[in-house]
Amino acid sequence: MKALCTLPAAALVLGALARPFTPEDLVESTRLGHPVISPDGTSVAFVQTRYSIEKKRQFSQLVVQALGNHLQIDSPAMVVDFSKDARPNPPSSASATPESEDAASKHRLEPSQPVWLSSEELGFVATDAKTHQSTVYSVHNTGKHWSKPRAVFTAPVPISSVQYNAVSNTLVFIASVYNGTTTLDETAELDVADQERDDTAQVFDELWVRHWDSFVTPKLPQIHAVQLRSHSSNTKPKHKPKNIIKDSDVDGRLEAADSFVISPNGQHVVFVAKRPGRDYAWRTTSYVYVADIDGSSASPINDNGRGASSSPVFSSDGSRIAYVQMASPTYEADRNQIHIYSVEDKTTIDVATNWDRSPSDLLWADDNTLLAAYNEYGRNKLAKIDIASGTVTPVVEEHSVGSMQHVPHSNELLISYSALDSPTDLYKVSIDDGSIKRVTQVNPQLGSSVFLSAPEDVKFEGAGGSSIHGFLLRPPNFDASQTYPLAYVIHGGPQGSFTDAWSTRWNLNIFAAAGFVTVALDFEGSTGYGQNFTDAIRNQWGGKPFESLMKSLDQLLDSHPYIDRNRLTALGASYGGYQINWINAHSTAFKALVNHDGMFSTVSTYYSTDELYFPETEFEGVPFDEQARQNYEKWSPERNVHKWKTPTLVIHSEKDYRLVVSEGLSTFTALRRQGVPARFVYFPDENHWVLKPANSLRWHREVLGWITQWTHKDTIGESQSQKFVVQGEHLN
Repeated sequence: MKALCTLPAAALVLGALARPFTPEDLVESTRLGHPVISPDGTSVAFVQTRYSIEKKRQFSQLVVQALGNHLQIDSPAMVVDFSKDARPNPPSSASATPESEDAASKHRLEPSQPVWLSSEELGFVATDAKTHQSTVYSVHNTGKHWSKPRAVFTAPVPISSVQYNAVSNTLVFIASVYNGTTTLDETAELDVADQERDDTAQVFDELWVRHWDSFVTPKLPQIHAVQLRSHSSNTKPKHKPKNIIKDSDVDGRLEAADSFVISPNGQHVVFVAKRPGRDYAWRTTSYVYVADIDGSSASPINDNGRGASSSPVFSSDGSRIAYVQMASPTYEADRNQIHIYSVEDKTTIDVATNWDRSPSDLLWADDNTLLAAYNEYGRNKLAKIDIASGTVTPVVEEHSVGSMQHVPHSNELLISYSALDSPTDLYKVSIDDGSIKRVTQVNPQLGSSVFLSAPEDVKFEGAGGSSIHGFLLRPPNFDASQTYPLAYVIHGGPQGSFTDAWSTRWNLNIFAAAGFVTVALDFEGSTGYGQNFTDAIRNQWGGKPFESLMKSLDQLLDSHPYIDRNRLTALGASYGGYQINWINAHSTAFKALVNHDGMFSTVSTYYSTDELYFPETEFEGVPFDEQARQNYEKWSPERNVHKWKTPTLVIHSEKDYRLVVSEGLSTFTALRRQGVPARFVYFPDENHWVLKPANSLRWHREVLGWITQWTHKDTIGESQSQKFVVQGEHLN
């Protein structure tokens, strides 16, 4: 398949009309929500969002795009348009208000979760910010325009992951409810009672206490179904919603909000859940369940499985269920193995058992073939898998495939698709030959007028002769006769990968555009190079990955003389932040470091993190076991802070419960107490990721300002004062 070509040739050379890519460009870029295809396969609906720095507003638009076969991209039809003040504490007068009474029905609703009720009727969810009630609205295509929204169903609590089955005329969704309640109204009443309590105490007897960025509550996300009554244009619920899993042995803590699928006949739902138990925080085991749509039963199909399950999907006739599951009950980065379950005879077969990759999302291409997304050598690829033989045939091998779904009445898929130098858009791809056709262009402003650096594959020899792959991006107006500073970016996970994909966080083109040769490598622990390579980081956190990074750096500098050895910086988040702290004690190669939400102490992290199975696997035990304690101590950055000398920017957020804020504060304290130049940037309202647009802009300004300050030619070795300039604005 040909490489992704989205930018005109004029953008490949920075000229008078092509300017460098800026943090403002990234923050104000339009972002695609999850697309849904109409039943007749002619249209796709999605919510797109964008942020205005000048107006300080977030814009959300529900649009419908034609899935034509012609070369020209149709302009999308705007169905619902909404905006709101995006400031943390906006004035009450700045809340979302309609521009006029006539426009109120379309401008007062914040659209989310589009769902087709027919090929001419589109539903979407809007949740009231004050009452927290969710309403499913519908709009009709009259042929000339879309009608005003009409309420179809209102839930007294927020709902998510809405799906619809036309055969049974049923809406299925997730709502968080209190255990023992029988209706959503009961949960809403208990919510009110909870808000009216005299005290604010939260009491826990078991783990988890909190997960990712929220404290665990008594409420459980569980699947509900409601049948609609359809006559003429008046679709209304036939009965009240029913919780279809409350009487099963699962607690409803689904692994993903969209992890359920309705059977083709509308009579069953397949979903993933963990069983309740005191080992919740230190075991990954989860099961694939099949529930009757009427709530009469819910039972697992892989009761003998041990690891985490995901991506269940029905075959076209509903007779089989494909899914993936890991073997280890404590390892979240184990290889996913494909299984197919027969609904009738309750037997399971394994597929492509010798394939040393870890497939994620699955689809059925036909009765004999599966489609799987997988990561390989820095690309998120798509392949066909013959069920009988296990033969894997690539369909899309370049750049990165995101979401995927079958286009009805065709042999095509609709995929989200991107590259390091091309923002995410929707494309159609042929299952037969991999040919690709563009469907959307949601960021036309990032065309010929903005320069985006094309990534170059690089390969080095790492620890023990391992092969280390990565990407290199050059600055705008690159001249090999000149020298440039280096941004050496280290990914998190650690079981992750720097892929040829667009990202709104740690976008490599941002660093390149700021004048840095930018390099990101996949070291031991990275995914996409076989399971042995992924496993190689276990009990080696400061060992093989560090050795590979430093050996690769030496080879990089030897083979790329335009990189200035005296102006090197290293940046990393999560495990990358851990590695920054490790580098600070074991290398003097870098002029400046950036640690985002990194680890200071392996021991303190164990006792404060949410998912205990992670450190217990990585360090081969618990820190209160004498032998395992030695592993924790060996790889703890805290043991080597007396060696820290390199100026470091430390960033951490309050709602990061994976690596808690004290890890960042401890890092900053150790630096400043020893007189090492440092800066601490704290976000009280972000989690492990900085997601809010204005916070993201501040993050980029702080990071680019820091690495520019310590690598500017005129101030090397002197009092540092140079700051990164963002569109004419000097940072203070």
